[in-house]
Amino acid sequence: MAPSTVPRALLAVSLVLLVVGGLGPAAEAQRPGGCVPQLNRLLACRAYLVPGAADPSADCCSALSSISRDCACSTMGIINSIPSRCNIGQVNCFF
Repeated sequence: MAPSTVPRALLAVSLVLLVVGGLGPAAEAQRPGGCVPQLNRLLACRAYLVPGAADPSADCCSALSSISRDCACSTMGIINSIPSRCNIGQVNCFF
């Protein structure tokens, strides 16, 4: 996979996992309303997660900017824990 596609591919997988599965009952219970409604808005970005896609739409950018810091950080923590749970190496997106 080319270096420029790794972050997009990771984001695509992450969005699918989190939008379909949510953050789970424990994370949702910590915050009234949870992250799921915020993450569901990211469906507006799905067309922009493939290599060669155009720039994101205003709807996508708005959805991304509306995600709270707590939700974003919790989501990234979950995403970063997945490789070790699958017994594979951590994904390093720094080149």
